[in-house]
Amino acid sequence: MMKKLDILGSCVTRDALELTEESQYTLETYFARSSLISLYSPKVDIKREDIQLASDFQKEMVYYDLTKYFPRYIKETEADYLLIDFIDERMEVLERNGSYITRSNEFVHSNVNEQIQYEASVLNKEEINELWKKSALTLIEDLKGRFNPKQIILHKALWRYSYIDKNGEEQTFKEHYWIKRNNDKIDGYYKFFQENFPGIHVIDLNDQYHADESNKWGLSPFHYEEKYYKAFIEQLNKICQ
Repeated sequence: MMKKLDILGSCVTRDALELTEESQYTLETYFARSSLISLYSPKVDIKREDIQLASDFQKEMVYYDLTKYFPRYIKETEADYLLIDFIDERMEVLERNGSYITRSNEFVHSNVNEQIQYEASVLNKEEINELWKKSALTLIEDLKGRFNPKQIILHKALWRYSYIDKNGEEQTFKEHYWIKRNNDKIDGYYKFFQENFPGIHVIDLNDQYHADESNKWGLSPFHYEEKYYKAFIEQLNKICQ
């Protein structure tokens, strides 16, 4: 039987589904380019047509982030499973008039950024850590009201320190400090989420695989080699089937 999935996360989870059979899964809604801090804050008064971006997907992600659509959606979704990863927590979070906005590339290149950039300030590390935990606890309560813990799949995706180049050779990223800094942050988020939501499924593939220079999105510490996505789907199938 086909399983309905929602994703709160990033391409590291979404891209893996491209390796599945059409009869296995259907993706209901995909929420990306957002921090939990932003999603669980007062919405920004804006219309979808106000966001000037060429890509409908990019426009939708910015709109979801600004209008805080996820908390309303998740309480009524008909999905069988919710897949979560925190890769997009790498982005800065802005504060404006009591609301929070994820400073994604899509937001930066939209006209919305031009409208509010002079009124917004960037949150510091301490503010982010406190607000994120508060938002995560609210998310968990929302999920408990709609899902059994076994319907939640936490994908503990992290940045990779090495990659496979276009010649098939293993190389090391030079940005070791930046990768470690981001991994320490989001790994702490994964642990916090697990500790406060016992019984959920966890997929953790961080000991075996690399990033890939040939990834369709280009070279990045979180654009993985195909073997990673195949291993992820194997574990997803075991959980869902």
